[in-house]
Amino acid sequence: MSRYILVAGLCAAALAGCGRTVVREERVVERPVVQRETVVERPAVTRETVVAGPIACSMAGIPYATGTLSCQAGYEYRCRDGVWERIENSAC
Repeated sequence: MSRYILVAGLCAAALAGCGRTVVREERVVERPVVQRETVVERPAVTRETVVAGPIACSMAGIPYATGTLSCQAGYEYRCRDGVWERIENSAC
């Protein structure tokens, strides 16, 4: 009977080891974040490609756009390319 107890004890010890929960550590490997860059190529601006807008006229230090009408000394004037031109046969 002592053999039976010995064998039963060994089997119980062997089964006790099998019933243990194995804990495994999880490793989380994150991929690096890739950010996309948008590259917009614009043509180079040279002196030849720069186009100036119409020249403004000025009166008393105030700029006026080309095409503006003004009454000066009883006559109508129009701003044309930075110069006030008198409009013929006009009065104001």
